[in-house]
Amino acid sequence: MDSNLLLGQLLALVTAACWAQNSIIYRHLGKQVGSDAVAHIRMWLALPAIILLTYLMEGMWFPLHLSPQTYFFILASGAIGYFVTDKLLFQAYILLGSRESMVIMTLSPVVTAIFGFFLFAERLNGIQVLGILTTILGVLLMVLLDRKPVLAQQEQKDRSTGLLFAILASVLQSVSFLMAKFAMDETGPVATNLLRNIGGLSIFIIYNFFFKKNGKRHLALLKKPRLFFILLFAALAGPVLGMTTQMKAFTLAPVGIVTTITQITPILLLPFDRFILHKKLSLPSLGGTFLSIAGVAVLFLAA
Repeated sequence: MDSNLLLGQLLALVTAACWAQNSIIYRHLGKQVGSDAVAHIRMWLALPAIILLTYLMEGMWFPLHLSPQTYFFILASGAIGYFVTDKLLFQAYILLGSRESMVIMTLSPVVTAIFGFFLFAERLNGIQVLGILTTILGVLLMVLLDRKPVLAQQEQKDRSTGLLFAILASVLQSVSFLMAKFAMDETGPVATNLLRNIGGLSIFIIYNFFFKKNGKRHLALLKKPRLFFILLFAALAGPVLGMTTQMKAFTLAPVGIVTTITQITPILLLPFDRFILHKKLSLPSLGGTFLSIAGVAVLFLAA
């Protein structure tokens, strides 16, 4: 096996582990201080680390040589990916659950393939269409059949809202990655991640300091040592390590292979749900999880 391909696959596996860890921590902290605060604070914590990583990996503190069009696409990618998508996803973690939300996020590469057809005339063969249908079937299996016998009215409302947020997040994540991919030819993966972080943080500053006016209250949470260190660990694992390894993996291995491997996050969350949260995993839930990921594998490995 080609060494670059092997490294790319290993980096994709690291990315999947980072997303699994992040979904657990962000759900836990989101219930304590709110998903909005968690999504906002981790961007401040991640920025210095990404700046340092950019210098160490690419020999510059900040990319100054890019075209205005590239800056626009990467910054917009960060605004959509880190702000809009993650706010929706973090709230879905709380309302729906970490693993269930990540299963629905397996729709993201499917949506990317569909967008690729309309935007770049990338046609799908029969096996790829089968992958799309398999993934959608897996999500429907989990969503429609994995229901508790009796749910309170508020629980039903929360579940429905969580499903909507997770679906929107999967679509917007695809848009975000397509915009970042557009600029990857002009800059490196770490610098791309830095600009995406700045784009996302800029929208958080506007939203939380000028619109919601709760930015100072969010930053005050950093004075709590336990919360600070948990968030720091999550920020280093997610926006710093996870996103950087994913961007780097795209340069070493085919996008389909990388995307497929990063979608095993729901599988990684199964032991957590079973042995930590002591959830009873129903057959529709297990079947939907594995079927949706199998669909993603068929879609991209058959390309």
